[in-house]
Order: sequence, then structure tokens, then C-alpha cells
Amino acid sequence: MGIVSVRIDDEQGLDFFGRVLKKNRSKVIRTLMDEGKKAKAVDLYRKRKVSLGLGAKLAGVTLSEFIDLLREYNVRLNITLDDVKESLRTAEQALKI
Repeated sequence: MGIVSVRIDDEQGLDFFGRVLKKNRSKVIRTLMDEGKKAKAVDLYRKRKVSLGLGAKLAGVTLSEFIDLLREYNVRLNITLDDVKESLRTAEQALKI
């Protein structure tokens, strides 16, 4: 795990989160980073800037977890029936090895 230094303009806000979450500053920052990257990945997917797979990777979760996350955020999948059919054909060909 790397170490990153940042300047925090809102230390009081950070401390407030810490009291509410009952966590120290480091844990609060990690929690906010984790939740923030998930929210940003969902937002990019919603705006069609990233694919389902890339959204999952950016969020740091599996594909199925990302689909569940999209459901939590009420975001519909950007997948067409043709996309599903093409994926199925590709999977069938891969399994015929």
C-alpha cells in the first residue's frame, strides 16, 4: 500500500465524519475514497463514458458487484439485446475448444 500526502481544506468536516463513523482520520479518508470511486464509476457508466467492465474495474469491484451497485444507484444497464447475443456467441465459441 502506498502513501499519499494531501492537503485537506475541511479538517472539521473530516473530523465530523470521524465522529459519526467512529473512525480515525485515515480510516475516514479510506472510506470516503472507496465510496467516492464507486460513485464516480457509476456516474461515468451512467454518462456512457465507460463500459460495464471498465466501470467495475474503476470501482474496484467484480462485474456482478458493479451490476448490483448500478441497481443501488437506479442506473439501467447500457446493454442492448444485440450486445447480449454477441457475448453469448463469443462464449459459445470459446467453450468449443
